[in-house]
Amino acid sequence: MITNIKHLCYILKTDIDTINHIIDSIDNYYISWDKIKTDKDTNLPVLINGKPKIRQLNSTKKELKRIQKRIYKFLLANVELPEYAFGGIPKRDNVRNAKQHQGNKYIFTTDLKSYFPSITHSQVFSLFLELDFSPTISRILTQLTTYKYQLPQGVPTSTLLANLVFKRTGDKIADYAKSNQLTFTIFVDDLTLSSKTDFKNKIPEILNILVSAGFTISHKKTFYKTKNPIVTGVICQNNKLKLENNVDKRISRLKILSKTNPHDIKLSKKIEGLIRYRKKVNSFYK
Repeated sequence: MITNIKHLCYILKTDIDTINHIIDSIDNYYISWDKIKTDKDTNLPVLINGKPKIRQLNSTKKELKRIQKRIYKFLLANVELPEYAFGGIPKRDNVRNAKQHQGNKYIFTTDLKSYFPSITHSQVFSLFLELDFSPTISRILTQLTTYKYQLPQGVPTSTLLANLVFKRTGDKIADYAKSNQLTFTIFVDDLTLSSKTDFKNKIPEILNILVSAGFTISHKKTFYKTKNPIVTGVICQNNKLKLENNVDKRISRLKILSKTNPHDIKLSKKIEGLIRYRKKVNSFYK
């Protein structure tokens, strides 16, 4: 795909000296922070053993962020992506993901624990080799897209690379799903399988495929439901998709908050985003 430095620099619109400088001083191009996970309904911190649950997020800056966006764009244009993947891909999102399962009575959902940190730089390097990048180019691309030997959450390339690293495992699940008349999708780290008939006895094999590949299941986020199941934040009913009740509550709560903070631009944008999301689910998808 890319086999020499000259071609790489052309694609990334930079030069090798800049690339080497970024790699040698990679810490200067990352901003990392801890975010306390909050409950969507109460907005209170989620506690684990009495302590707030922390998620580390990352953001890249300057030239590295521009380069990562170009890597993302190149991969998007040149790599075939699995039909069952709905995260980090244009014109695919959590609502379209849920739409795939509409009309199916039995729905199984689970979450891959510590998904991004569990994907190592070695797996990313192997991925680039499999995509026909030369070893030298694969090494450089790995150094430009991983941080502290893992896939960082929150940077332009991570979700797409996670989809591609997961593909080998995802293809096994997709084949198993097809042979058992199941619908299978993944949205970032959320897996969903569904069917019009009961398939509870198939779940152990699905979990075995995931665990055998080295992934860890979040048991707290693993459900098998038949009544108004929630798939990636959307309630799947027989003939339509429905917004979760907590979204309306969040909008109302934020509107009240905005009255005391009328000049808070971030708050206003958050309200606008939630209203657009509500309209998308309630009006566009029926």
